Amino acid sequence: MMKKLLYLLIISFVFHLNSNAQVNQITGPAFIDSASVMKSGPLSKESLIPSLKKPKLYNPRNRGINKVVPGKGLPKTENPALQKKMGKIQVKSPVLTFDAAVTRSTPSDPTGAVGRDHYVNAWNSEFAIWDKQGNNIIPASSLPSIGGAFTNEADGDPIVFYDESADRFILMQFSAEFDSPTPPALLFAVAQGPDPVNSGWYTYRFDLEALPDYPKISLWRDGYYITTNKDALEPQGKEIVYVLERDKMLQGADDVRILGFPLPGIRNNGFYSPAGFSVIGKDLPPPGNAPIIYLQDDEWAGVNQDHLKIWNINVDWDNPGASTIAESQEITSGVSPFTATFDGGGFENLAQPGGGVDIDALQGAMMYMTMYRRFQNYNSVVMNFVVDVEPSAAKHAGIRWYELRQQADGQPWSVYQEGTYAPDGSDRFSGSIGIDIRGNIGLGFTVVNDDPRNPVFPSIRYTGRYSNDPLGVMTIEEQSIVEGQSPQPRPEGRYGDYAHLSIDPVDGITFWHNAEYFEGSDRLNKVGVFSFSATEGNDVGAVALASPQNATLTASEQISIEVRNFGLNPQSGFEVSYTINGGATVTETFDEIIAPESSATYTFETTADLSEVGETYTVTISTNLENDANPNNDALDTQVKNLPPRDVGITSIDSPFTSEGLNSTETVTVTIENFGGEPQQDIPVSYQVGNNSVIRETYNNVIGVGEEAFYSFDKTADLSASGRYILKARTNLVDDFDTTNDSETKAVLNLDCIPDGSDCSAGDGIFYFELGEFLNERIPCTTGYIDFSGGSTDLDRADGTFTVTVKTNFAEDDVEKFSLWIDFNDNAVFEDEERLITSEIIPEAGPAFSYDFSIPADAELGQHLLRIRAGDTSFAGDLNDPCSQMTYGTTHDYSVNIIDSTLDVEDFVLNEAELVVISSGNSQYRVVMESSFEEPLRIYVHNTLGQKLIENQIVNDGDAYVYDLDMSYAAPGVYLVRVGTRDFGKVKRFIVK
Repeated sequence: MMKKLLYLLIISFVFHLNSNAQVNQITGPAFIDSASVMKSGPLSKESLIPSLKKPKLYNPRNRGINKVVPGKGLPKTENPALQKKMGKIQVKSPVLTFDAAVTRSTPSDPTGAVGRDHYVNAWNSEFAIWDKQGNNIIPASSLPSIGGAFTNEADGDPIVFYDESADRFILMQFSAEFDSPTPPALLFAVAQGPDPVNSGWYTYRFDLEALPDYPKISLWRDGYYITTNKDALEPQGKEIVYVLERDKMLQGADDVRILGFPLPGIRNNGFYSPAGFSVIGKDLPPPGNAPIIYLQDDEWAGVNQDHLKIWNINVDWDNPGASTIAESQEITSGVSPFTATFDGGGFENLAQPGGGVDIDALQGAMMYMTMYRRFQNYNSVVMNFVVDVEPSAAKHAGIRWYELRQQADGQPWSVYQEGTYAPDGSDRFSGSIGIDIRGNIGLGFTVVNDDPRNPVFPSIRYTGRYSNDPLGVMTIEEQSIVEGQSPQPRPEGRYGDYAHLSIDPVDGITFWHNAEYFEGSDRLNKVGVFSFSATEGNDVGAVALASPQNATLTASEQISIEVRNFGLNPQSGFEVSYTINGGATVTETFDEIIAPESSATYTFETTADLSEVGETYTVTISTNLENDANPNNDALDTQVKNLPPRDVGITSIDSPFTSEGLNSTETVTVTIENFGGEPQQDIPVSYQVGNNSVIRETYNNVIGVGEEAFYSFDKTADLSASGRYILKARTNLVDDFDTTNDSETKAVLNLDCIPDGSDCSAGDGIFYFELGEFLNERIPCTTGYIDFSGGSTDLDRADGTFTVTVKTNFAEDDVEKFSLWIDFNDNAVFEDEERLITSEIIPEAGPAFSYDFSIPADAELGQHLLRIRAGDTSFAGDLNDPCSQMTYGTTHDYSVNIIDSTLDVEDFVLNEAELVVISSGNSQYRVVMESSFEEPLRIYVHNTLGQKLIENQIVNDGDAYVYDLDMSYAAPGVYLVRVGTRDFGKVKRFIVK
């Protein structure tokens, strides 16, 4: 019988922690119940229910009222624990990778655990079993195949757990109340023996009063602990952490009890996932004081300082009502300020390549799992969560990780080391961290980057560190498990929900990481198996060129290298060498002692000439140890570039971006990169909207060599009128070495409407587009709308007729159709008379089909927006209303440039172009003549006496001829400016005051 306990033990007392007096709340269980076992037979003898392979959107993540306070919290500057460079220690690639799941379930919820002889994985809502060579034993099967309490239950959020001390596998999922006659519940399947295939299962169902969203299991001696995202509105008053009688579950007993506890004093941002310390290894802690931990972000209401909060649970199975949960610690010492909130707590956060929908950063969660391991002189636990390392309006996801230590059982926990892993411009998130038997740490994670210069679709990688490396740094060079080739395909932006790293119990040093990536519309779970702990006695190698680094170099550079002892024996007295561009070898002897699994730096006495500016030198470094067990890691080719002293540029315009209802005060944010060899400060920066006046400001902070910085201009941009804007941003550093990397250009649309929200996950809409020289082959689904207006193709109105080619991934009964508009009058409204293709049928999914359309002979020359919409017209939504949201389909915007090959220069200058003179103040003027004519023209300035003051060439920078006039030394009066050829042109009068 379910038993709700509303008024159990509540005790308060004052304790001293981190030099601050705190009120420590203790409370008893708010929920007590029990369940009986339902046994099921071995999987090898059961009739497995095969995978359905159907697309399905699983339980949307529950969230409460957003409790983020805008502008509150630290840091306001760069993350103080930030690791900005990748580790240098090279290790072997993964020893094994395999796709453990292929699904269209959204999200897939990848989970898996390695045991002595098997790897068991699960996803929404299926599972499979493998041997440790990656061979499949039990194929992808629906979770109800397990039987017992799992019969007809496939609601998702599965977790696979391996209890090493008991040598048992456990599968957990929830049962949702949606469309179900049964109440919400937690379901468990405990293997009856070590073999998950042939042992059979003890299954249990624990009915609850509300959905236990996002459940995560951990192990302590006295129970299995389950944390949830349950009752997000009342986390302090409702049970959200559960404890199960582990001993009875392992025996398959009846009357297994479950206790539910609130988390007194917790604060959250609407979605939250605390974590239980989970024992790895056979050595279990004493019963009692089972820790639960959660981050507390000072951007949230009620949190005054970033910290880690720990509760202790003490279970009394002889008298369950006397069990307690108590606030134990608020750890601030060693916790640097962090920002764990993205987009005010929303679930679409990180940009993908190709304009795909932003994907979920998984904020507010202690990422699974939080591994606890016992060592000879201390206890250790590792954990991680995602943070925003960029204090400006831009976003940059990194992974904040911790190792906490406890000097003895029952003692307080303290921060032993803290790091924030964000070594380049890519976003890193969805981490899963573990600590092996030697104290080495492995971290698996997901990487994504929408930078068109180096795009990264969601990909799975790992790094790590050795126990004796410098604290707070992931020293191992990042390795790839799989590089994604596709964006997250669904409009909801859901990604993974979690990843899962486990450690092989046989050797205690091999990590098995399971996470999600994409191929087209499929979600795949890739398992990567890796280890970097020493296994050989004698193994030394060169791992990095410590100095010099890319900078302005000289003719007598000292060469320093980092040498690594990868083996189990101390090493000394071996040769080290270097060569420059394959030249003469410099060899010297390393005489110091390097301890096992440690690194040391050696500086050669012989210097190198690296003085040629712009030259990239190949420096080959090597070691030569007698009886080296692995000569493959002895030598390393590295490169170092002699950079010019001064070279900076804009690499991206980060805001504003295409939207509806842009206003007159849009903030312009850019990324500035230092390409040169010396730090730079007080960098002149500017931006320009179209051909309007240039806004000039100065970035005052220091940008180090090879580093980037974000800058938001004080002067905002007026984008309030509907239409297409071209933003140009640049740096103007004096003596800049390479001006070709100074500027960036971006198209931003202020549109009448953006009909996003259409579902394209089944293949409805346009997934391939070709017009003129513009080819868009891999179009992601996203929210049903994507802005592709940054590119353009020419349409010659003298030709009259043009061909567009499209593909769809759904076609049935001639209901999949498309329409196309061009906004000839540039009012950002696609009007009926501008529709050039109306409801054309796309007859088949997959192949490309071509269609002809015509434009008016007098169509306005220059750049215009093109909109194309497609979808299933048998469902709601009007295809021919450019603002209507279709139930199934896509809408995309492009740019076209209308030209006329029959016009000569006189037609362009005298008939088509308009000449204006814009005053920028302080006797500065900008002459602009918008025209699609591309040949150079001449500009002249005369005074009223007919004297010619200026004659110069003027060129079209893309959509206009632009020339800046400095009249600060000219006498006040009336002047005439003329743009054209020597024979004809347009004239405009302007006044200098």
